[in-house]
Amino acid sequence: MDTSELDGWIANLAPIYLQPELIDGFVQRIDDAIAVANPEVAGDRELRRDVDASTAAQLRVIVAAIAGGSQEVTPPPESVALALTVARRGMDLRVLLKIYGAGRLAMLGFVDESIEALPIGPELKRALLVRVWGSAMRWLEVTTELLVATYAKERESLARGAFARRSETVHAIVAGEALHSDEVSQILDYPMRRHHTAFVLWTDDTDPAADVLARLDSYARSFVDESNAERVLTLPSGAREVWSWVAHFDDHEWAALDRARNSDLRVAVGASGYGMQGFARSHREALAAQRIAVRSTGSPGVTVYEDVQVPCLLTEDLDELRALVARELKGLAGADGVTTRIRDTVRVYYENNCTAAATAVALGLHKNTVRYRLDQAEKLLDRSVDQRRLPTELALIALESYGAALLANP
Repeated sequence: MDTSELDGWIANLAPIYLQPELIDGFVQRIDDAIAVANPEVAGDRELRRDVDASTAAQLRVIVAAIAGGSQEVTPPPESVALALTVARRGMDLRVLLKIYGAGRLAMLGFVDESIEALPIGPELKRALLVRVWGSAMRWLEVTTELLVATYAKERESLARGAFARRSETVHAIVAGEALHSDEVSQILDYPMRRHHTAFVLWTDDTDPAADVLARLDSYARSFVDESNAERVLTLPSGAREVWSWVAHFDDHEWAALDRARNSDLRVAVGASGYGMQGFARSHREALAAQRIAVRSTGSPGVTVYEDVQVPCLLTEDLDELRALVARELKGLAGADGVTTRIRDTVRVYYENNCTAAATAVALGLHKNTVRYRLDQAEKLLDRSVDQRRLPTELALIALESYGAALLANP
């Protein structure tokens, strides 16, 4: 058919459909359909207002684009505002997609009815339907894509902002800055007026495809179930490391933490402490325990600060510790199996207040075997095991914590 006739009808109809009373009726019809498909819209007056404004604006620009033959698609500001509102409310992307899905169906029904009511022949009606449908659907499809991108960008921006604020708050607490507990609790969504146990979780896995942070975060959150704790807070501190805190009402011991459940994941645990000071101190202790674990050889999957606090407090200078071990342990600092058993016997002997009988029970040995090993130790030390007990015991504890790294020839 003659396209000029079709163009003429479109040009004549455009002003009619841009009349305020017709736009109001169209908006009411479309948005009622949207509300039926989206309970989130039906129950939210402010969101419904944004939907109304977006629908009216979309109608105006679509009619103008069809009438003018424009191929350029630019969502109106009201539609952009709707996408931002959905994102800022924390709503799922599906809400936005359902809004446009329901709106598209309602609009097609409105177009069908409007063109069917025109006093024109069936051929011109079909031509009008094809032109209007094609233009309107293209506009809505492109608009939906652009608004989905707007939604995603805003959600990403909000996430970055929330993460940045949470990270800044945690670092401020750890640095000892004066903050209000209730304000911090609100920012972190984590109760500060509780006992806190800090964890550092990491892995040596270098597989770039592995979703390491997600696994570490999941492992950290499992501590809540293990301890009946109230809440867990996690904060990625690197590509393969997560800082975590568990809040609980009472002091809690973590020595029974499942140490074998995730053999490739490593954990350092601080001592429990109350309030923001306990939060910060437990974190510092977890970091100190991690430094011991990272620098030692053959360390367990879980390193608890209480188990390594003596070497933590001694020094982090391995050369100094190595010199202490060599100076105090002398021949007892050997790497062979026999010397290692003798050395472990002396350490347990010290732990049991230098009582041979208690040492035998702790090691599951006969008391005479303990006596024999202590005699052998005195030959290697070139002195009695009861002499210079404190520096000798410190050297034994450091060697147990760091392993072969402190031996003269590891």
